[in-house]
Amino acid sequence: MEINTTTAQKRRRLLRIMYPNVYNYLIDKLKENNIHSFDVQMTARKIDSSVEIYVCFGERFTWEVTRTVSEKSLSEPDNTFKEFCEEIKEKCKETLVADYFKMVKP
Repeated sequence: MEINTTTAQKRRRLLRIMYPNVYNYLIDKLKENNIHSFDVQMTARKIDSSVEIYVCFGERFTWEVTRTVSEKSLSEPDNTFKEFCEEIKEKCKETLVADYFKMVKP
């Protein structure tokens, strides 16, 4: 059976499986704002020498932040990747707080 590699490469996979160190780094950053692993869904897909990272959060995971980074920056985090982590942390915090107040609003 022949597998079409272009189709396989386009498919998203769990970030935790593809790049466990990156996943753990992002989770540690999110924990600084009391955001837990079950509050987000992180996936990735490899595109040539770069990786597209998708982070979904919010009620029913409707909000998504996407960034394409080089594989090198995943093994040695640079400022661009660290800024992306901070962006995720802040957007996720804002969204979860807003969702909470919508839920408790009478």
